[in-house]
Amino acid sequence: MDSKSFSTLAPNSVINLPAPKLSNSTNQINLATEHICRGFDWNSEIWDRVASEINLLVQKASTNWDNRPCVPHDDAKHIRNVFQQPLPVKAVEFNTLLGHLHKVVDYSGYNGHPRWLAYITSSPDPVGVLGAFFTAAINQNNNLWRIAPGATSIELQCIEWFKEMFDLGADWEGIFSSGGQLANIIACATARHLQCPWDVRRHGVAGPEGSGRLKFYTSDQAHYCHHQAVELLGMGSEAIRVVPSDSFYRMRLDRLAEMVAEDRAQGHIPVAVIATAGTVGTGAIDPLDDLVEWIQNQDEKIWLHIDGAYGLPAYLVPEVSFQMAAMRHADSISFDPHKWLYSPLDAGVTLVRHPHALRQTFGFQVSYLDQNLLDTCGVDLVDFTPENSRPARAFKVWLGLMAHGIEGFRTQIGQDIRLIKYMAKLIETTPDLVLMTEPDLSIVCWRVEPQGYQGNEEDLNHLQVHILEELEKQNIAFLSKAKLHGGKLALRACVVNFRTQATDIEATVQASADIGRQAAQA
Repeated sequence: MDSKSFSTLAPNSVINLPAPKLSNSTNQINLATEHICRGFDWNSEIWDRVASEINLLVQKASTNWDNRPCVPHDDAKHIRNVFQQPLPVKAVEFNTLLGHLHKVVDYSGYNGHPRWLAYITSSPDPVGVLGAFFTAAINQNNNLWRIAPGATSIELQCIEWFKEMFDLGADWEGIFSSGGQLANIIACATARHLQCPWDVRRHGVAGPEGSGRLKFYTSDQAHYCHHQAVELLGMGSEAIRVVPSDSFYRMRLDRLAEMVAEDRAQGHIPVAVIATAGTVGTGAIDPLDDLVEWIQNQDEKIWLHIDGAYGLPAYLVPEVSFQMAAMRHADSISFDPHKWLYSPLDAGVTLVRHPHALRQTFGFQVSYLDQNLLDTCGVDLVDFTPENSRPARAFKVWLGLMAHGIEGFRTQIGQDIRLIKYMAKLIETTPDLVLMTEPDLSIVCWRVEPQGYQGNEEDLNHLQVHILEELEKQNIAFLSKAKLHGGKLALRACVVNFRTQATDIEATVQASADIGRQAAQA
């Protein structure tokens, strides 16, 4: 396959604009101390003059990818020295502040780069960037209806849209948070509260004398945040049981059943199974249909949580949706709009099937939070979350959903998936490359094993790391590595990027083979 045969699948061409130049016109922007720093408030004239320069700065950070590496190559000491300065005592002129912001652009990593293929952090949708700017300007603390009725309504509207997008029932509820880690912690706390035989909010996790320990189950491919969650929730690291994965990196149901039976025999309390829809290492989707059927056949209720932080939006794509259809039977789901809905950081979501479960888990009534004083129809989101100070994270997601529509997201997510499948085909047909995982979503893993290479397995692992580093140093692509079964290290690429094109994929695959051969011959 070549880029021409892929033309119908590749995203639209990126328009490369020249890097904007800082204006020298005093008339345009020369906001001296007397203009900008006599007080904290700005009038409309200052806003106009500042906005024009900030717009150029944002353009610089959002275009001209051919002339910028994915990440800066300067050493950490140099970068820290660039930003090291004494504590300002007197006000600094705006042009000086703007110069500092240009340095931030120069020393940032760019997940918006077409060849940023390392981590599951998407290119920020420009519409979402505008939403983030607006969110900061309106500065809503989205906890009480009384102080943020518009922001609360938008968050509730997004939750309703998510229920429709993912074919969930009308009784589901949800809440925004900072990202997958907190979204999953919220889900685990809710499972603990509803599944615990005693009042865990009042008595804690120890329970009455003679009570067994609370137990959670997740696969060896799951994100570490679930281990973090059980520790933060006071249950200790031994509360989580790690279930082995099969050859496709999916949770093994047979081993899960054995572990649950063992724990029950010892008097422990199985609280929740945490499945994953899109693992961080390989993008695998746990066997959700089988998990739902197994849980429904249990004599004692076990909570099913699905961590879809990365993969859940792929449900919109018909080729993938059948693998996730069973999620409507889960008790809770988490996902990150700042991953595969292309929203700027930060935006995570927890969805729960049980009405009022979040309020039961987190709600407090305190005198200084006078909730819904005059409006009994308002909703106080502070009762749904451990966060009190919470920005209006839904604004940027709401704007993006309206600007592109579900069809727009279905098309773009499908493009990402087809790009990675194209990458897998290229790997299979390129000499000296070995495809290690077939992509379920938009992650693929491969190894470079040059023909005639005499090194052992440890040497091959070192070779993969060398290739990874060279791809970055030579500004070819920014990848990560995955540790697969048997301790094998592999190169790993993930596409959640509306700027990535077939040519980026082709260059990355070919360069990985070329660098590997050169290193093997050295």
